[in-house]
Amino acid sequence: MTSKHMGNRVAVIGAGMTRFVRRAQETPGELAAAAVQMALDDAGLTMDDIDSVCLGTAPDAFDGIHMNSENLIAGCGATRKPYLRHYVGGGTGIMSPIHGWMHVASGKFKNCLVVTEEKMSPCSPHPAGAFLSIFDHTTEQPLELTLIHIFSIEMCRFMAKYGYSEEEIAQVSVLCKKNALNHPAAQIAKEITVKDVMDSPVLSWPVKRLDISPTSDAACAIVLSNEHIARTHCKAPVFIDGVGFRLDTAYWNTRDLAFPNYVAMAAADAYRMAGITKPGEEIDVWEPYDPFDYKALHHMNALLQDKSGRQTRELLNSGQFARNGTHPMCPSGGALGVGNPIAATGLMKIAELYFQLSGQAGERQVSKNAHRGIAQAWGDLMQVGTVVVMGSEGAMPNRNTRWTKMKTEDLAGTPLKDASDVRHVEDRPDFRYAWDNGFALTTYLDGLKAGKIRASHCAHCGRMMIPARAFCEVCNLREVTDYYDMPDTGTVKTFTLSNIHWDSSFLPDGKVNIFAVIEIDGAGEDMGLIHKLGEVDPKDVKVDMKVKAVWKPEAERTGNILDCMYFRPMKAGEDKDLKPVRVKPTELDVASGKAFPGKIPLFYRYTAGLAGEKFYGDLAKGKLSGTRCEETGEVYLPPTTFAEDSMARMDPQKDAVEVDSANGMVIGYTAVYEDRSGHPLDEPRVIVQVAYPGTVGSVIGTLDVASPEEAEIGMAVKLVPAGETGPDNVKFKPIK
Repeated sequence: MTSKHMGNRVAVIGAGMTRFVRRAQETPGELAAAAVQMALDDAGLTMDDIDSVCLGTAPDAFDGIHMNSENLIAGCGATRKPYLRHYVGGGTGIMSPIHGWMHVASGKFKNCLVVTEEKMSPCSPHPAGAFLSIFDHTTEQPLELTLIHIFSIEMCRFMAKYGYSEEEIAQVSVLCKKNALNHPAAQIAKEITVKDVMDSPVLSWPVKRLDISPTSDAACAIVLSNEHIARTHCKAPVFIDGVGFRLDTAYWNTRDLAFPNYVAMAAADAYRMAGITKPGEEIDVWEPYDPFDYKALHHMNALLQDKSGRQTRELLNSGQFARNGTHPMCPSGGALGVGNPIAATGLMKIAELYFQLSGQAGERQVSKNAHRGIAQAWGDLMQVGTVVVMGSEGAMPNRNTRWTKMKTEDLAGTPLKDASDVRHVEDRPDFRYAWDNGFALTTYLDGLKAGKIRASHCAHCGRMMIPARAFCEVCNLREVTDYYDMPDTGTVKTFTLSNIHWDSSFLPDGKVNIFAVIEIDGAGEDMGLIHKLGEVDPKDVKVDMKVKAVWKPEAERTGNILDCMYFRPMKAGEDKDLKPVRVKPTELDVASGKAFPGKIPLFYRYTAGLAGEKFYGDLAKGKLSGTRCEETGEVYLPPTTFAEDSMARMDPQKDAVEVDSANGMVIGYTAVYEDRSGHPLDEPRVIVQVAYPGTVGSVIGTLDVASPEEAEIGMAVKLVPAGETGPDNVKFKPIK
């Protein structure tokens, strides 16, 4: 059944976004609220018309706020409304409209506000460091991998399979960055050449600086409505005709890295729903996910349903991906040109299809009369495929709307060189873990201690699974009971020559880490593990090279992936009689069921935001101010850039109202005996919630008393001048 025949067709009728910037002064909530207000204005609706809200953000480790969805509920306008958050890494931005589409298509809701936000800049020393935590904590994290490493590994495999040169792939970066010159939100729009890409610093071969999209802060929002409302409020509604989403196994070393089957499957689902049988002929605008230039081509193969890859390569080299070509690709500028605030990136692409298919793209408008477009996103451990097909009656010619004339200065988003340029707070949480290994993984680690690579065997599909696991994830969780010691030899399927650490900082001059996906002998095709190579010159490393494990001395092994120091090129005669040997799995008890310790080495630098700049600036002087909203007549405390109920915009400077800082009353308090990491304090602290007459909201701070017993509800307090920015410096003292 296609979406056209469902009872509730769903359309995009409004869009909003902030600028995509490297560091934003605005808080996550301020970014989200700005995008929401633009989308509502564009749709001609208010928050009173919105009866459901969906939020998409990628890992909380970016913003550094646990349960980020609850923190963002105000900025999304979702207070007291049906509200759900989802994330699937980079695939989130397309999962977001799919999620919203479900709400409206079900008939449960008439309008759904879909919001995506990502503020990556607080994460230090580099946002890429957050990706360290998505790898398997026991078998991969100790290698200190980052997503750039596995992107590079995948790019190498893609090049080997389809015959691309680095120069050919660089054309995508050139195209996208040029297309972004016409996008008002663009972060790194620029005219560059293939030579510029090739000459840019090599991060982890074959990935160079200009092959990759930037880290970004931004928010994006769209309004989804049922067909009746869409045709009433919108001159050219753009309908969601098909959706698809698939996730592959997180064991990424056990997949075909050259072709993203999960994206192809998601696309096939979306095409079936939209009634598309020949996507290459029926799609007019293509917005594949392009965090790296090769990824756009990688994904186009899947979207075109062409595993041979011939069509994509012919279109690239004949120039047909240009805006005036037969298959305009990323006319927005994509992640490579506009920027890549993970969750918001995909929704930016949905917004671009809304602009293109309704004739609002202005100078970015493709030359053909576009009726159909596709947007796709991808993420997590190279395992997520999310796809949306959109359609309209055709782009209206010569349209003149707010979006056709939109300029960069019309969008919220204040770029910073560094967080220290404004009031900010630094936080160094102590993230320590002890992961239980379980039955199968303990057996695997015991094998490493014995100098063996241990696998478990699924009798149903015949796979030798590395690392060993107690079930087969592709056979409906079928139990696995047979374990084998595998040969410690294998074949390099793909590799990268890395010049960077896990946090994207460069290695010392002359130092190169060689990471490779190694298909272990006897395990079957595409069944292997990730590890380092050694005893080989980087220039001599090749795909299909035979290698053998090099182990630590037996007395130094601890049952850790690093017991295997690296793999080296195999020598003559080392490939004889290499067969799996069946072994008895480890029996777990109190002594053998050990946990694997770990720590995530991240810290955060939070900007106080536009409202926080005013708030903490006044606190330093012993003053207190709120923000008056003309629409509601209320004074909000602390200062804010938006009214949570109506999403009306306010300026913390222009709309400031001074509040008597000596007229506070305690309305709630608690005694705290531990710090945020659970360590005992030398003395308990009393945290109070203080309200002020004539204001909406309250202020949280520390009460200056000798003991918790002195605090009480209704106590009159006054603000103590703060010397520094941050919640720990908001202090009150009782009024005697």
